[in-house]
Amino acid sequence: MRAITATLPRLVATALAAAGLACKRAPRASLPPADAGTVVTVYVAPKSADRIMGRLQMVAAQHQWVLSVRTDSAALTDADLVIVDSAGVLKGRLRAGSPAAAQARQMVDAVLP
Repeated sequence: MRAITATLPRLVATALAAAGLACKRAPRASLPPADAGTVVTVYVAPKSADRIMGRLQMVAAQHQWVLSVRTDSAALTDADLVIVDSAGVLKGRLRAGSPAAAQARQMVDAVLP
């Protein structure tokens, strides 16, 4: 009886170890970008907002940035990126000294033709 009692835990441990080795590990998720969570504030003229909102959201989501889109005139001085309609063509202007200037530059390059 003693031999059976001592052998059973070893068999169970061996079976569990063998089953554990047969399992595949789940692939690791890729690390988030170094600038993930950065807030990029964009001013867009109210009549142009519908035109480019989807593109702005797509770029922000790909880079895991937080996007703040504003259409009020006070945002003209505060926004990292100002997008205005100039004779039917959207133009982007970066704010000098913006903490998110690099992200705003990438957004301009991806959103505006």
